[in-house]
Amino acid sequence: MPVLLSLFDFSGNWAAPYADAGWDVILWDIKHTSDLFSTFTNINDACAEYFYENIFDNYGTVDGIIAAPPCTDFAVSGAQYWKQKDLDGRTEKSVQMIYQVLRIVDLCQPSFWAMENPVGRLPKLVPEVGNPWYFQPYWFGDPYTKKTGLWGEFNIPEKINVVEPIKSCSQGSWLQKLGGKSEKTKELRSMTPEGFAQAFYEANHEIKDFDDEDDY
Repeated sequence: MPVLLSLFDFSGNWAAPYADAGWDVILWDIKHTSDLFSTFTNINDACAEYFYENIFDNYGTVDGIIAAPPCTDFAVSGAQYWKQKDLDGRTEKSVQMIYQVLRIVDLCQPSFWAMENPVGRLPKLVPEVGNPWYFQPYWFGDPYTKKTGLWGEFNIPEKINVVEPIKSCSQGSWLQKLGGKSEKTKELRSMTPEGFAQAFYEANHEIKDFDDEDDY
């Protein structure tokens, strides 16, 4: 059974098509608890030894990795707070989350991996991630705008259901109407569009069967 490791994906939206298709999906978010791992830890504290004892020993290989790290300190929508965050250490903590994702990818060597974040300064602060591919939810049937970058090694989803985005306010998307700093608001803003999640799955679910390889 193929295995998907889904990091910072509290809603489970992005991973849902994989779970529906029978994959073993490991949702790993600081808000989650796990019945399987009594030592389920903060992603940032997970080292190679932890992976071998809690992931590889239980599942074997990790075939795919998706990650949606917090964007609060990267998104251009919060640029007015960047200077203060740079000074008080919040930016550096968020940067280290990105590097942890890269370390996990390097350790697991999945067939594909992808990390999402909105338009912002992430590629400037972590140039190792390279250039993103940007998408809009309305390309995949969700009628709103939220330009989002995707980094990694993956097949680009096809625009299978382009619809007209609904303008809910002067700024456009219904996301702009969400005020406040509550956890519920943050969760709603960060939820992966379901149409995109399905399209991403369709483009990234075939795992190479190494048993078919010729012996050398």
